[in-house]
Amino acid sequence: MRLDEYTAHDGTGLARLLAKGEITPRELGRCVEEAVAAVNPALNAVIELYPDALDSLAEAGTATPFGGIPTLTKDFPIEAGRPAEFGSRLAQGFRAGHDAVYWMRLRAAGLVNAGRTASSEFGVPAATESPLYGATRNPWNPARGVAGSSGGAAAAVAAGIVPFAQGSDGGGSIRNPAAFCGLIGLKPSRGRVTGSPNANAPLLGLATAFMLTRSVRDTAALLDLCHGPDAGDGYEIAAPAVPYLDVIEHRPKGLRIALCTQSWSGVQIDPEVAAATRSAAERFATLGHHVEEASPDFDYPAFLQAQKVIWAADAAAHMPAMARQMNRALEEALGASVYALYRWGLGISGAQLIDALAVYDRVTRQLGRFIAGYDLLLTPTSAMLPEPIGTFDPDRPGIDVDGVFDDLAPKETFTALFNATGQPAISLPLGRSRDGLPIGIQLVARFGREDLLLAAARQIEEEVEGAPGIWGQGRPAVHAGNF
Repeated sequence: MRLDEYTAHDGTGLARLLAKGEITPRELGRCVEEAVAAVNPALNAVIELYPDALDSLAEAGTATPFGGIPTLTKDFPIEAGRPAEFGSRLAQGFRAGHDAVYWMRLRAAGLVNAGRTASSEFGVPAATESPLYGATRNPWNPARGVAGSSGGAAAAVAAGIVPFAQGSDGGGSIRNPAAFCGLIGLKPSRGRVTGSPNANAPLLGLATAFMLTRSVRDTAALLDLCHGPDAGDGYEIAAPAVPYLDVIEHRPKGLRIALCTQSWSGVQIDPEVAAATRSAAERFATLGHHVEEASPDFDYPAFLQAQKVIWAADAAAHMPAMARQMNRALEEALGASVYALYRWGLGISGAQLIDALAVYDRVTRQLGRFIAGYDLLLTPTSAMLPEPIGTFDPDRPGIDVDGVFDDLAPKETFTALFNATGQPAISLPLGRSRDGLPIGIQLVARFGREDLLLAAARQIEEEVEGAPGIWGQGRPAVHAGNF
């Protein structure tokens, strides 16, 4: 299989070729290796490939939904024994001690972890420019960034290295890289994808793992395969009534959609982003849905302060253990942004943490009451276009915790809220700037309604099928199919 043939397929398409015996997992592994060799020097998206995983790929497709397709995972603990360095000098050499349960399910469904992708340091900065591995570049314009923290995953998928890649999202870390790279990025509802064998949902419920994809059918299939609780989870979200792959075959009608282009943080929204969001709203209206302008009413400064407290407390709790295990000094090994967060977290009291969680509870109720009046909320994903590399240098001297969150604000204004409240949210590649940069549009549904997000996304996707590239965007400047 040539690279241009390989990159023309999403994961579902490759799985069908495997099932028919037209290609083999080993052949796909060679394509991954060739794609990395062709585009990764320009992008710095893939940290390394695993020779043992590639060598073990079979000469025939396996009797699983994805048949032995190689993919990539983020530089976090996902698969037992694999490096998990969090993009940090502090964790250099660290390896995952166990498999994540959701990854075990995906592996049983035929996915093979063939390597790892770059992340921002410990997933904190919204720019994938880590002290350990440097900057990851955008396939659409290598002078631009990919957001964070799952930026390497997004660049790898957009550039055609793999059809989908694993990521995680604690404030927008799947959705913003998807938006910057022209992909589909779903953050499932809290509890839909278990955090077992560790927390039910990591980062005090804010974070979840999932995949960045090129197609709605891949997103639906992957969620079908990995959702659900594990024994011992503290709570269990209701299972979908029917498989997500079945849901996307049915077109939603007459949805009530709230359109919001009001910046909750006060960060100015790029005019091209605002225009693309309104254009997306018009597309939904032409499909027969009712769109009206509306915004949830909540105290954003209080919400942001609570986020700072929760993130900093988490850093203060976990960084010392990593330092002890790796026998390194925090102040010497951590980048400036993460160290500022950690240091500030040391001064947080238990009472402050309880107060922050109470703010999140209050905001969750307010958002829940708002969205009960609608089927979907439509917003920009990021308030800005992909910025030039180095704009938000996370390792610059003198940065403090307020500076860390100031850097995050243009990207998290519309995303972090739903990590707090737990609703599912998806970024869709529905816009392009005058310079050809992708613009992501975010859809949010009521808690547990991934089915509605995916059905609405598929309805839009149908309109652009047959056009070249992902959702008719064409091919990025740096793409494996060009070689």
